[in-house]
Amino acid sequence: MNNVLYGLISDTHYHIWDAFSKTSHDGMNSRLKIQLDATKEAAIAAKNAGAKALFHGGDVFHVRGSIAPTVLHYTSELYDWIINTLGLDMYILAGNHDLETNDSVFAANASASFTKIGAHIVCSQTPQTFDIGGVKVHMVSWYNDHKSLLNTIKELSKTLDPTVPNDLIIHTSINKAIPGMPDVGMEAEEFKGLGFRYVLSGHYHNHKEVIPGVISIGALTHQNWGDIGTTAGYMFIHEDGKYSQHETKAPKFIEIEEDMDESLIKGNYVRIRAVIEADEEGKKIEDMVRLLGATGVTRNFTKRSSLIGASTATAGTAKIDSLKESVSNYCLLLSKSDPSIDVTKLTAACEDILSHAEGKE
Repeated sequence: MNNVLYGLISDTHYHIWDAFSKTSHDGMNSRLKIQLDATKEAAIAAKNAGAKALFHGGDVFHVRGSIAPTVLHYTSELYDWIINTLGLDMYILAGNHDLETNDSVFAANASASFTKIGAHIVCSQTPQTFDIGGVKVHMVSWYNDHKSLLNTIKELSKTLDPTVPNDLIIHTSINKAIPGMPDVGMEAEEFKGLGFRYVLSGHYHNHKEVIPGVISIGALTHQNWGDIGTTAGYMFIHEDGKYSQHETKAPKFIEIEEDMDESLIKGNYVRIRAVIEADEEGKKIEDMVRLLGATGVTRNFTKRSSLIGASTATAGTAKIDSLKESVSNYCLLLSKSDPSIDVTKLTAACEDILSHAEGKE
């Protein structure tokens, strides 16, 4: 990992989380601490590998237009340490979650105050360019409109020096970055021929090179059940022009059915999916998962009796203990009637929507 030019993180979404968390006497949310520890881990790894700077691809914070004082305090404290003690320059892009406005306005950016600790904040309708060891790193903050963003990038491309590498960091949705996600964002091919060595985009929480040179950075850590199956972590851009991606020690959100693999369960947030005969059977499964070292456990059990003798239209409501169970049963039934449906992804998406609706995340 030597000869790294710069490190890159994105979509940290610092937040006081509800699920699987507790708060210490000094106000630190345990899952916020995991996120901050992962950030520190990435920064130290970058510094040790020779990086000159650490870039953030946007969505520093989670709740748009509202930050808890403890979140701001502990995040500011860490970033101050990274910049002024560890000695890494930090360049922070405004993402949509950082703003209380639709487009990038500096005063409306939750990270704006980090200028006081020496961070470079990019939040305006105008791109900013930084020279990192002879590589030009261009940053364009959040645009609410994809067409306007693309027009700005095309105008920027006309000013590039073709004799040096040019990297672009943006915060937008890139189609195909998340498998199964509808194409509601920008096509990776739109960036072809614009002169950038890399287009590195925050926003979608899965690390993926969509086409050569166009890369979804991915979130630093998993944050909720919607992140099941995504690749999280930080990136290095090396001096030789190559890049690498690295996971942190933070727990992942995973779902299991029959697989009791300790290496998969230990240290992670685990959702158990199973069809059971009775509550006692479910309790035994849950106890086993906890014994194998899960950091947090939630259960998604369906009693076989609720499926027997019911049609596809009514089985999901034959036994309803909660709205969550009803939705989960319905997803399970849909997958049985249509094998092309990925029940894990469908349920994760539905439960993520439920969590937001209930105000839990």
